[in-house]
Amino acid sequence: MTEGADDKKREAARRLRLLFGRFADSSLGSPLEGDEVLLRIDEDLSFLYDRAFRRGPSPEGARGAGLGPSVLRPSTWLASVEELFPPEARVVMEEDAAARHGLAALLEDPAALASVTPSPAILALLVRLRGQIPEASLPAARRLIEEAVRDLSRALAKELTPSLTGSSGPRGRTNLRVLANLDARRTVRENLRHYDRARGVLGVERLVFRRRLARQSRHRLIVLLDQSGSMVDSVVQAAILAAIFASVPSIDLRLVAFDTHVVDMTEIAGDPVEVLFSLQLGGGTLLSRAVGYAATLVSEPRRTLVVLISDFREGGALGALVTRVKDLLDAGVTVLGLVALGDKGAGGFDRRVTGALTALGMPIGAMTPRELAAWVGRHVRGGET
Repeated sequence: MTEGADDKKREAARRLRLLFGRFADSSLGSPLEGDEVLLRIDEDLSFLYDRAFRRGPSPEGARGAGLGPSVLRPSTWLASVEELFPPEARVVMEEDAAARHGLAALLEDPAALASVTPSPAILALLVRLRGQIPEASLPAARRLIEEAVRDLSRALAKELTPSLTGSSGPRGRTNLRVLANLDARRTVRENLRHYDRARGVLGVERLVFRRRLARQSRHRLIVLLDQSGSMVDSVVQAAILAAIFASVPSIDLRLVAFDTHVVDMTEIAGDPVEVLFSLQLGGGTLLSRAVGYAATLVSEPRRTLVVLISDFREGGALGALVTRVKDLLDAGVTVLGLVALGDKGAGGFDRRVTGALTALGMPIGAMTPRELAAWVGRHVRGGET
């Protein structure tokens, strides 16, 4: 047998072993041995599915037979699944875990929830399964969500604010020397060497002035957020990012969630936890209705940005969606489509719909929060498009 045929045979054995679990060991041997990634994948699958078939003690030495809560904890399992599996698989596995065992106990036990370490994986799971959390566990779940959101918000804000507001260094200065532009903090800092300790007097050799944004420089940013269950990872990132956008003086944010209906969440956009608790994940999708609503929010087309975050699985007529997007683009509105917002890349999306929209000149792709903030920042500051 050739080397290529051997490789194909080993690959087939690995796939069968992952499919049937430890129950195939007697027929396949140990095809996963030596591959740490596949062993971890097998362990995650065993944690979730093997216990349903256990009948008494496991054969001595049978790998995977004893996997369960004593080996993996739900939070450990979640972190591993987040790392190793694509978005579509994670959705199925996490829902199975909540419905079967392991994570169901986690959701039902406030003390167990309180012991979980906040993470993006836990946050996405709790948002997705929010409707299944018993009332007694809701306070603990909310505290966990708040803590995870706070940690992510701090990290994102520190990283993204410079992209949105521009440099606060010398390039932010101006030669227009009027009191309204005086940068008092920098003036004091740069004249500290002239401080007279004996007299307690600061001698000011030079004043520093900062360029101020004109009132008319505000851009309206309309974020259209698809509430589909498959978009949960992007929804979490978008809710946090929207709060950061809302805090930038040069941005006039409008946050709109949609499925087959449209809900304007602008009033609560500054509170990502409230946004996440208000979303209704699942259901159908009418992109054309969301884009139509966005059009009603446009007053200055050339100072308006529309960011549509969706899997683009349109439930209505494609022609209506194409017409409404074309109208926005023809009016001078800048429109961007995102099939994913996050570090994991794009999941499934409708290529027929995205193809029709990109043909109009609407860019569509996947971005990290940093890339989206940089894109918005360039437009808000009047830089490159």
